[in-house]
Amino acid sequence: MFTFFQDDDYIEFKISSEVKMVNKTIKESRNFLQEYDVEEDGNIVLILRELINNAIEHGNNKNSKLSVTIGISYLQDQRFKIVVEDEGKGFDYYSVNYRLSDDPTQIRNRGLGLVNSFSDEIVFNEIGNIVTVYVTAKSETQFQISYDYDWAKVTPCGDITAEDAESFRSVMVKLLDEGRNKFRFNFVHVNDVDSIGLSLFVIFSNKAKKESENVQLEIINAKQEVIHLFQVTRLNRIYKIIE
Repeated sequence: MFTFFQDDDYIEFKISSEVKMVNKTIKESRNFLQEYDVEEDGNIVLILRELINNAIEHGNNKNSKLSVTIGISYLQDQRFKIVVEDEGKGFDYYSVNYRLSDDPTQIRNRGLGLVNSFSDEIVFNEIGNIVTVYVTAKSETQFQISYDYDWAKVTPCGDITAEDAESFRSVMVKLLDEGRNKFRFNFVHVNDVDSIGLSLFVIFSNKAKKESENVQLEIINAKQEVIHLFQVTRLNRIYKIIE
């Protein structure tokens, strides 16, 4: 089941609890966001994915006979309200730990932590089967891509944190789809990389190595604090640090 309707500054979806419905919802949601000149929708898309997947997997226990309802409202000044409701029994949201794991290889149990990092506010109903999230769209590109012969050069416009996860994933997919195997990350504007940012570099290196045996990964123009972070986490064994 997949239905949706749109009226003025609001769009609503009703989907069955099947993972294949998530991408269809995201596609139509992006069309809706474009009506409000949202160019950088990575944070909103990440929130939508996490909330919908959570509703399907944990709320409705992947029971395809149960539905998930998603509503997106445009408020003002690039701010949106997202409401996701499942047909489950709810949960004790007071016990939720929104702190993201310090282990960069830990992938699971990050859903609500990521939503919390990207959103302005999260509100649950009394039993916990309806979540309302307020989020403001980003207004500027987080990563610049350029090419130097056979090297793809990625320059983050600021710190690499959980807030930039979806944007980084988009860059990662784009570069790998181009079939490149030489990647240079210019950290000239980077002062900090958090645990989620580090995990993104782990994921990227793993994917790149699966695509090519001759992959080359470099970090340039990094500050000493960031270089030390890569050394402590042993990521300097994967990424060549050029000082």
